[in-house]
Amino acid sequence: MRRAVTAVTIAGVLVLAGCGAPAGDADTEPEDAAVEEPTAPEEEPIDPTDPACLVGDWQIAEDQMQSFYDALAVGIDGIEFAVDGSVGLSFTADEYRYTSDFVLDLTVEGGTTGEGVATGGLGGTYTAEDGVITTTLVDNDLSVIVTVMGQTIDGSDLAGGLLLSDPINDAPFDCSSGAPVLQFETGSGRTPVALTPAS
Repeated sequence: MRRAVTAVTIAGVLVLAGCGAPAGDADTEPEDAAVEEPTAPEEEPIDPTDPACLVGDWQIAEDQMQSFYDALAVGIDGIEFAVDGSVGLSFTADEYRYTSDFVLDLTVEGGTTGEGVATGGLGGTYTAEDGVITTTLVDNDLSVIVTVMGQTIDGSDLAGGLLLSDPINDAPFDCSSGAPVLQFETGSGRTPVALTPAS
């Protein structure tokens, strides 16, 4: 009887062994083997005062122009500006060009209104060191003709001549966001003006 039980047990083991995968077909790779991901190279930090970030064709959009003229009006009693248009600003490695094509609506204290038409431009050479632009003006045909109550006023008579000045001279700049932000002179300080790529 004992031999019969032993024979049945051995037969059962052989049957179970036959149901398993052949030893030679076993998957020898561990299921949870770690896969090495390629290491991305570390990005160099942006130098916010690198002059190379200035090079290109830019525009000063209407909202940035409005912000500048709002800051400019703070130092002038009884006048408000409203801008319609934008300004172009381009840099090569050592030259710049500022082009103006916008309308400036003025409201003077007491309700008197006027309109300024800005055309032309200016340009020259520049250097940019330690986050500050220094320009050498070569040509200037910038014009702002202001008409108030039928009378024409030269823009050089307004805002201490700032309407016809070279706004980027001595302007600090910062490129932390990837595009330049310049600090324009307002007569009572400086205000940030962000550049956007020209369309």
